[in-house]
Amino acid sequence: MFVTQQEIAALAMSGATTIVAAMATDAWAAVRDGFLAVVRRRSPELHAGIEAQLDDGAALVVPGQGAEAARRLLIRQWQLELERFLAVYPDAAEELAAQTDRMRAALAAAQQHNLHNNAHGHGTVNAVQDGNQYNFSMDSGPRLPVPPAGPARQEWED
Repeated sequence: MFVTQQEIAALAMSGATTIVAAMATDAWAAVRDGFLAVVRRRSPELHAGIEAQLDDGAALVVPGQGAEAARRLLIRQWQLELERFLAVYPDAAEELAAQTDRMRAALAAAQQHNLHNNAHGHGTVNAVQDGNQYNFSMDSGPRLPVPPAGPARQEWED
């Protein structure tokens, strides 16, 4: 149960961060619809206005110039919107918390990336994934002996 203003503020920040993080991702439709369902159950009149605000915000964070600055501003805006919403509808706190958890899971699933690097024969793969560099060399089998230098080389070749 969310009873203190601090708990409500934390929930509002968590919800706002999750909503804005989902904008311009594959998870956006699910996150948007989940949040709108919470609003619609409390206030069908608010639904259309909130829906328009969400869509306007999502249009601002399309990758490109200014997207990160827009995200920072939108997080603050949605934190305030959620705090106001919870002040009017405190019974929505539990549902919003559960929906935020579901939204985070949808966002995490949408942000998973699979990358396959293949090397054949005696190939080497050098890859950078999520900022980490990986270097793999295929096993080249048994090493051939290195011929000695000087007079011992003649004996080795015979």
